[in-house]
Amino acid sequence: MATEDSKGGSSVRKVAGNEYRIATHIAIDAPPEEVWATLTDWENLSTWSSSFVALEGDFEDGGHVKVQFKAMGITRHYEHDLIDFDEGVQFAWSDPFLFGMVDRHRFRVERAGNGATTFVQTDRVKGGATPLFGGIAARRLKRMYERFNLQLKNQVENPREPR
Repeated sequence: MATEDSKGGSSVRKVAGNEYRIATHIAIDAPPEEVWATLTDWENLSTWSSSFVALEGDFEDGGHVKVQFKAMGITRHYEHDLIDFDEGVQFAWSDPFLFGMVDRHRFRVERAGNGATTFVQTDRVKGGATPLFGGIAARRLKRMYERFNLQLKNQVENPREPR
């Protein structure tokens, strides 16, 4: 299941009975350094993002962080160790999140032509209850990521003052 429009693109793909992959991307009319700065401005994240609302801890390769996500009116707290960390480019984590399912959530900033950026957000859901709930979880995550991507784009291209 893939969608494409002028805002970006996204897909959910079942890889096996026990794994789903989510891929989203969006074009942002700003250089990667601006996108990264907005994405990692943890003090102001909740002023523009309705889903990924906080990150605190050691934002570095192998660093331990606590994150907060809001979905369907419920705020959930997770602890993660950062992996695949490349300052100014990407960070990820891979930890259990629901019913024994494990995700591998990655945020990536890629230089595009004409001073623009492609923001890429991917995830992999596998293990635990994935055969029962993986498809539902992957589709919900995809919608959250699409909304986050658009909110990031809007904040970078039309910055608002923090609350």
